[in-house]
Amino acid sequence: MASNIYIYSLFYLFIYFTSTNGFIPQPIIADGGQSSDSITHTEITQLGFIRTLCRYLYDTRIVPNKNNTVNANPQDYFAKQHTIDDCYKLAHPEYSDAQVTLYTGPMKFVLDLVMTHNALVDFDPKTKKLSSAHCDSEAFPNCSRRIIQLKKTVVDDVRNNKTDLTNAHTSLGQLLHTLQDFYSHSNWVELNKTDVNILIGQNETIGTVAAPDQATCTNNGCVTKTQDCSIWQRITLRKCPLVYYDCTNNILPEIINKQILTSGYLLDQMTDSNGIISKPLNLSKCSHGSVSDESTSIPAIGGINKDSTNLIFSPHANLHFIAVEYAINATERFLNGLRATDLGDEGFGHLFLIDPTDIAAKAVADEVAKGKRFRFFTPLVTASLNKSTSFLMDLKNTLTKTINSITSIFNNIFPSGKANIPTFDLSDLGINIEDMSNSDAAPYLFASKNTGRKKRLIDGLRQKQKTSK
Repeated sequence: MASNIYIYSLFYLFIYFTSTNGFIPQPIIADGGQSSDSITHTEITQLGFIRTLCRYLYDTRIVPNKNNTVNANPQDYFAKQHTIDDCYKLAHPEYSDAQVTLYTGPMKFVLDLVMTHNALVDFDPKTKKLSSAHCDSEAFPNCSRRIIQLKKTVVDDVRNNKTDLTNAHTSLGQLLHTLQDFYSHSNWVELNKTDVNILIGQNETIGTVAAPDQATCTNNGCVTKTQDCSIWQRITLRKCPLVYYDCTNNILPEIINKQILTSGYLLDQMTDSNGIISKPLNLSKCSHGSVSDESTSIPAIGGINKDSTNLIFSPHANLHFIAVEYAINATERFLNGLRATDLGDEGFGHLFLIDPTDIAAKAVADEVAKGKRFRFFTPLVTASLNKSTSFLMDLKNTLTKTINSITSIFNNIFPSGKANIPTFDLSDLGINIEDMSNSDAAPYLFASKNTGRKKRLIDGLRQKQKTSK
């Protein structure tokens, strides 16, 4: 009977995956949801953390213990793709799989909390339209200042040996969101930069910024697209037909040639002093760009964001993966700096509970046994410490992501008792994802149309499992 359930499950999974692009609503770069194969804010954060953690474990565990280098020689260790568990096992070869699960539990839930507060920047009423939280509207000094201030909270709380680091974890998630948004909302990628901006989060001046009265974009280079709405789009977006833009060379040559920074404007964003800032009229500033961005029809039309691979939400969708690469590298660089310069190994380990006490590890395990689950952390995500030329190709490997998704669904249908499946659920936090005036929330709702189908599938298969026993 069990084999029949397995075949039945595969049949339904086949139907499901061949009829949908993606069903898990989670934040993408500066967007509140998943769009096809877009890489998300939470994935960027986890990838950057894996790189930093694996380097931390290599320096503090593997190198000091010479016996470990037999199983973790530098060439393989830095070249291979690793999950968090992979690096932890190599650092602690004496641990069984059960012990790895036990002692990494607190760290994974800390990371999940950081990832959650990263995602919430797009939904919290205090930050969803705050230009400095997203590096929008050319608010680069405020954007960098925000990162500096939030970082100070993290460092001060750890240095003061606070036992409750919730505020530090919240601040870390928020600042990483802003740091990552810089690469998808600004024209850093379009300026053909070869590395991350090392000034952001260090100085308020992070480069030459376009003057308030300086034009930055042109109507040329943007093609207007019109698309009929699906039933779901009619319900959620309430805009039919969908009108959006495919833009490639819409940033003015003068801006590119002089290496001037700009970012997209929207309507009715907030300044740090609670003032209103909107896209200027008759000035040809760039828009953020999205089907939910009302400023896109104000010249210059279109937009420049690289939040997703979907033109409906991102006029520069073709540059999404390059922006992702910069964002991951910037996340890793920030975390490495936090460890090396601000906190040291002991402080960094304390911030993320990398080496929890038996009591702390058991407490988390007890919570998991009672139903505690991850919101966004995904155990199957892997990262390599080397930045190879195949990095973008690896990001585009959607087949692996699909296989991982199938594995996740099976684990959810036939639970093993481990908290290894993210819920992607923000409902208990009072988050209104249905605010369609929020350009960052639109893709979240747009993508979540499949959540109901997923739940019905899982409920049906679980019922089959019960009746077969």
